[in-house]
Amino acid sequence: MLKKIGLLLFLVIVALVGTVAFKTFTNNPEEKTNTAITKAVIDKQGAAERLSEAVTYKTISWSREAPVEVAEFEKLHALIDRSYPNVASKLEKQIIGGHSLLYKWEGTDPSLPAAILMGHMDVVPVEEGTEQNWTHPPFSGKIANGAIWGRGTLDDKLSVLATLEAAEYQLSKGYQPKRTFYFAFGHDEEVGGENGAGNIAKLLTEQGVKVAFTLDEGMVVVQGIMPGVEEPIAFIALAEKGYLTLELTAKAEGGHSSIPPKQTAVGKISRAIARLEENRLPAALRRPVSDMFDALAPYMPTSLKAVISNRWLLEPVLVGQLGKGGATNAMVRTTTAATIIEGGTKDNVLPSTAKATVNFRILPGTTIQGVIDHVTSVVDDEDISVAVKQGNEPSKVSAHDHESYHHISKTIGEVLPDVLVSPGLMLAGSDSKHYEELAENNYRFIPMRFGPDDLGRIHGTNERIMIDNYEEIIQFYIRLMENVGG
Repeated sequence: MLKKIGLLLFLVIVALVGTVAFKTFTNNPEEKTNTAITKAVIDKQGAAERLSEAVTYKTISWSREAPVEVAEFEKLHALIDRSYPNVASKLEKQIIGGHSLLYKWEGTDPSLPAAILMGHMDVVPVEEGTEQNWTHPPFSGKIANGAIWGRGTLDDKLSVLATLEAAEYQLSKGYQPKRTFYFAFGHDEEVGGENGAGNIAKLLTEQGVKVAFTLDEGMVVVQGIMPGVEEPIAFIALAEKGYLTLELTAKAEGGHSSIPPKQTAVGKISRAIARLEENRLPAALRRPVSDMFDALAPYMPTSLKAVISNRWLLEPVLVGQLGKGGATNAMVRTTTAATIIEGGTKDNVLPSTAKATVNFRILPGTTIQGVIDHVTSVVDDEDISVAVKQGNEPSKVSAHDHESYHHISKTIGEVLPDVLVSPGLMLAGSDSKHYEELAENNYRFIPMRFGPDDLGRIHGTNERIMIDNYEEIIQFYIRLMENVGG
């Protein structure tokens, strides 16, 4: 009997090893079918100068409550009108929410659902006290060392102007798309986008516009970041994480610090934060991150490829390793970040309340209510209340086997032939969330080339775009209009 059991175990092990080996060594890269195209002849220096001028306008979104920088947006609108005369004269333009721009390029075939190319004109402030750390002043728009420097060169005036550069080029050549295009440029994305993108999406919904897809900012072309993959990778985000900010308030006895209670309000709130950090939400490998690993596994070293190609057996190992990292942890988990803590006014006075602000970036497949339930359970203190300050659910996961995705992927292969293409998950947020119900699919990608040192430039110091890369971005939009428009 023992011999039979031993033989059976041996055969099972052989079968498992054989299956793992087969799946590993047959998971090879697909042959590339796209070929590089002859690129359009454009005025690269002129395009750089137009973006440079746009950067000098301080279209800063300070907060939801702060007034809009009206004069700065008016200057930017005027620049757009005079820089792109064909766009101004041939496309239908509306100003939405006071300062956002919506252009309509009517297609010849009204039966085709429209495409929306998006961007936003507002930028974040420069952190006070860091101005001297910039190589060139943050609102100078300085052109130097082969780059355009300043706020908005990455996030996100570049995609607004690159789209307009491409449309101006196509209009000057007499191009007429079959599919209708909308260009939607918000003015308040950095503070939620409700007045800009929110009102644009509402208007198009009321008009009954059918939308095949939107393409917004989000992910980029990275190199030297994905372990084991040497080639640059263009990540097209199929979804973005949700956003939730909770305020935790602890109550306790106030009074003189010479006679403290066993637990103070500050102690309670500190313990609550410690418990949340020690008991994170569980990690899970879900779409679109699973799609990403499936797409990139053929290009990885054998050890990594073996694990990913055999997720049916080794997924717990993969998830466990991903959950130990920084960016990789954010791919597989709803993250918890305590960002503000408040309590007390004087060193010898016990505060009766202490507060903490905790920010969560919610993984697709998780809900706001699920996070609240987790927090309440983990904190487990009837003296601590939990209130929602701000939140939106994770986006739906768009299709990567859809015609619209293939148009974007094909365009990347034609304009950036050295680049691999993969689905991805956007860890931050975008205006795309306002188009969830309107569009069949929402994608998030700009072909900015990023190395390991470039990620900190977004919302950080020394934001800049290389002029050669900016030309590639314009070429991408030119070709995308042809592939999508017909």
